[in-house]
Amino acid sequence: MEIKKVITLLVTTMILAAFTPYALAATTDDLIITFDPDGDIDIDVNISFYNFSSVLANEWSNTTGGTFTLYNNGTVAMDTRIKTNATTDEGDMSLNESAVAPGTDEYAIWIQGLDLNQFLNSSYIQYFDTSLIPQDSKTFDVHLRIGTNLSANHSWQTTTISFEGSQS
Repeated sequence: MEIKKVITLLVTTMILAAFTPYALAATTDDLIITFDPDGDIDIDVNISFYNFSSVLANEWSNTTGGTFTLYNNGTVAMDTRIKTNATTDEGDMSLNESAVAPGTDEYAIWIQGLDLNQFLNSSYIQYFDTSLIPQDSKTFDVHLRIGTNLSANHSWQTTTISFEGSQS
């Protein structure tokens, strides 16, 4: 008799175990939504080319009076980061990212007039301007200083300053 009870109990447990996942199983469903983001960043800088002409070693050459203009032609507020080349296009001079007095064959560029006045780096590290509202603009100036010494009489040097806008 006890064997019948044990067998009945085992059979009942097996039957319950077999049907329990179906009885207690969870179900899922999905809701798919579609949307079109309606906002864009459209950064523009005017003047797009500037010639400092003859630049003396160990002296600042500056634009003044807001020579350049940063525009937000987009539809959302914009934060702006700025960078320049690590070397001149000709490869003769290297960027010194933090020196007030760059060394031999080095140059430094300082941006003034935006939210933060600071030296340029060779990568997008920091924000120079924040929350420029759509259809607004700000003027700024560029200050260039070449090192205290030059290793040669270098020909014309060129570097590119790049601007990156992102949503505030």
